[in-house]
Amino acid sequence: MNTTLRRGLAAASIALVAAIGVTACSPSEAKDPKPTASSTTKAAETVYNKCIDGAVQLWDENAESDETITTDDCAAANLISSDRTYALGSVGTITVEASNATITVSSTKKVFFSGSNNTLTYNGEAPEVDDQGKGNTITPAG
Repeated sequence: MNTTLRRGLAAASIALVAAIGVTACSPSEAKDPKPTASSTTKAAETVYNKCIDGAVQLWDENAESDETITTDDCAAANLISSDRTYALGSVGTITVEASNATITVSSTKKVFFSGSNNTLTYNGEAPEVDDQGKGNTITPAG
């Protein structure tokens, strides 16, 4: 292919790309953008007390409630409500943000405390514990 023909094709290609770019970003579209699917989609709502995709947020909005908050087996649980009793199935990792909670768990591998004055009773092997709170106790089921 001769040099003149190659230069002509290159120039035509550049002109075509430039024309497409200008058309794609025309001023009329910039002034009045149309909503996209991502801008019209609602954010996912948090679901409490249900294991979804291996994680559960345990919370009771009724501050006067004395009912036990429960969950079945789940890979991870985050305990949020303070001054509550929790009964958990087998949970791989438990994060306790609550304070003054009484927690029983069938089995767990790891417990992280950020809340204080919680009592956790477990079955099976002792879990790994990261206690960033104060006054938390962990005991095996008797």
